[in-house]
Amino acid sequence: MTTFEHAMLGINGTLAAGLHRRYQWRVVALAGLAAVAPDWDGLTIIGGMELFDHAHRAWGHSFFSCVILACCIAALDYRFDLVGYGERMLCWVLRTPSTASVTRQEGSHQRLVAWMLVAILATMSHLAADLVYSGTAELSDWHLQLLWPFSTQGFVFPMVHWGDAGVTIIFVVSMFAMVRRRDRIQPIALITLTLVLVYIVVRGTLLS
Repeated sequence: MTTFEHAMLGINGTLAAGLHRRYQWRVVALAGLAAVAPDWDGLTIIGGMELFDHAHRAWGHSFFSCVILACCIAALDYRFDLVGYGERMLCWVLRTPSTASVTRQEGSHQRLVAWMLVAILATMSHLAADLVYSGTAELSDWHLQLLWPFSTQGFVFPMVHWGDAGVTIIFVVSMFAMVRRRDRIQPIALITLTLVLVYIVVRGTLLS
C-alpha cells in the first residue's frame, strides 16, 4: 500500500469503531499518523541502497518495533499535543482559523491508554496491509521481518500488487461520501473497510 492508503486504513478503522464520537478528530489524526509510521525505515535509503535493502520492511516492520513506535507516538502526542500542533501549522499555512485550542482535551490516564491502543492497532494495520500488498508484475514479492530483531525470517502473503489503484479509489469515494453525509461517518467507514477486505480477497483469488 502507499502512504495514503495506509493512513486511510488507520483513519477508517478509528471512525468505524466510533472513537471520534468521544475523542473527536484528534484520535483519528493519531491513527492516521501511527498507520504510516512503520515506513520510517524507508528513510534508510539516505544511507544508500545496501542499507535500505537491509533495513526496509525489517527495522520498522516487526511486531516489536511497531509496538514500541506506537507507544512513543501516543505518549508524545499525549504529552506535547503533536496532532494539535500539526493542525495549527496547517491552518497557519492555509490561513484558516484553528480549532485545536477549542477542542483540546484534558489529559487522563484513560485517554493515554486509549491513545496507545489506537496507535498499536494502527501500526499493526500497516503490517497486515504490507503482508498482502507485495511485488508487481515485474518485481518479486517483498518479505516482512515480523520477528525482527529476534529473527530475520521473512513473511509475505501476496494478494494484491503494490500500486494497485482499487483500494485507493474505494478510499477516495469514501472520503466524498463522508463529507456529504457527516451524520453517517461511522457506517460509511464500516462499509469502506468491508469493501477493502472484499477487494483484496477478490484480487488475491484472481492472482492465484
